[in-house]
Amino acid sequence: MGCAHSTPGNPDQFNNWTATDATNSSPCPFVNSFANHGVIPRTGITIDSLKAALSTFQADETLIKFLTGSTTQGLFKDVDGTQQATLADLGTHNVIEHDASLSRQDAAAGDAIHLDPELLAALIAHSSDGQYLTKEHLAHYRAIREEHSKANNPDFKFDLKQQFVAYGEAALLLLALKDTTGNIRIDWLKMVFEQEKLPLELGWTVRPITFDEVLLTAGELRGEAFEKTIVDLFY
Repeated sequence: MGCAHSTPGNPDQFNNWTATDATNSSPCPFVNSFANHGVIPRTGITIDSLKAALSTFQADETLIKFLTGSTTQGLFKDVDGTQQATLADLGTHNVIEHDASLSRQDAAAGDAIHLDPELLAALIAHSSDGQYLTKEHLAHYRAIREEHSKANNPDFKFDLKQQFVAYGEAALLLLALKDTTGNIRIDWLKMVFEQEKLPLELGWTVRPITFDEVLLTAGELRGEAFEKTIVDLFY
């Protein structure tokens, strides 16, 4: 177990960190980071423990309710009279996990759970300075991933539900990892995606995130992605 170098403004429970258990992990690097820091268990996850973790990360009440709603609860199973899940359960295809991920392969193509380093590198390559990713960079890569999956995955499914999840995830990524510039710091991004560790030692701190912020940002990302698709088609 290693030290995570907690900084002022971050909960004390972030102090400890253990590496991801590759045999029991989710497709979300943030969720895996929560488990690696001991904020949620790897097995025996309950809705209450998930709500508590999201509260620790200063998600507002509406966002917590949304993220722990019926879709998420559908992944839980009865264990001795209590609804529980493991990290691996969260990777069930087309529930929360979806095609055209920013950093995972499509389920039909291979490993939809663990990081594909080439996909992460392709995302980072959109940066114009090697230090930051902007909202536009993120939206453009979101569109590229959709176009690639549509062209190469005969089982590709990206209906309204998957789109909402995908753009909501991208919005959360931007809101969680942006600094005072409003852009994602790439060193923070790499630590979360590659090590599944909160980048406390790099100066990252928890900041409040509201449901309204997520909806607004997801809509802006969707608009940018749609614009890229139209430009690619007609120009």
